[in-house]
Amino acid sequence: MNLIIIGISICIVILVVYLYIQFYPTSLPQILNRGPYTLMGPIEVVSSKDLGESKNAFLTSGQGAFQCFVYLDGNIRTGNASDCGTDPTVPSCGTGTYQECNCDTDVSCSACKHSGYKNLLNIYDTFKVEILTQPDASRQKSVSAQITVKTSPTQSTYAIETFPLPPLPEQKWTMITVSKQGRQVFVYYNSSIVLSKKALHAFSISPSASQTPVYAGDTNLSGSLAMATFFINHQSIPDVQGRYAQMVDTRGNLNTMPVIPTSSSYTINNKDTGFFSGIISLFCLDGSCFNKARAPTIVPTIPSIYMPMETSYA
Repeated sequence: MNLIIIGISICIVILVVYLYIQFYPTSLPQILNRGPYTLMGPIEVVSSKDLGESKNAFLTSGQGAFQCFVYLDGNIRTGNASDCGTDPTVPSCGTGTYQECNCDTDVSCSACKHSGYKNLLNIYDTFKVEILTQPDASRQKSVSAQITVKTSPTQSTYAIETFPLPPLPEQKWTMITVSKQGRQVFVYYNSSIVLSKKALHAFSISPSASQTPVYAGDTNLSGSLAMATFFINHQSIPDVQGRYAQMVDTRGNLNTMPVIPTSSSYTINNKDTGFFSGIISLFCLDGSCFNKARAPTIVPTIPSIYMPMETSYA
């Protein structure tokens, strides 16, 4: 009799473990890639192979979160001008925000692209954090950062919903957390919540088979991204606050890697090597006959249009 009870108990335990593995995405990892990665992109931060069988768990599950640290070097000094109006493909002239943009197919959603904005963070092509890298002279109320969410009004149509975010700090690490729960999307900067918004429709859950889970950066962006992390659960304010306290020191510096701002340039100390270099020095084409050494070459690493600055737009 005791053997029968023990056997039944073992079968129940095995069944519970099997169901737990099948219906709970335990294989979704924590810190996937430490980095840092350059934001001069786009670059792949998390690949499908990093997530294994749970590559789409963030989309298909009713809740989840993605988190990373971002370091922005600066803004672009040159101005920008764009149209505004009532069309969903352009921002409102009064508020600088975008209306819902409908698209019949997933591919046609490219028509909802926001002029002047650069991709900072793209999660499954469904959640995107965008930043306006240069002040818009035509719109003083332009939004400097925003998140776009791809939703599905019906099974065969899509929409892009856009929500404004506060400006991102420059020349310091900022922990960005994008969390979802049902149709609610949450965004945190460091340990503070900056957005809690319910989407008009359910989030899109049908990425293409070759979709990269996370890529970051854009052309002419300068900065770094580090500590890419997925969570299987929605991250509440206490969760984010606890995580941030673990990851940074008392000055807000990321304690898992040194904070080294991107240098604006590096110097190559030239040396005469080879036959042609000797000819150049002989005829003083490099000025070495005056200073006894060839002048060092200064190579910029941040585009010259970038300069850390304070901006007036919100």
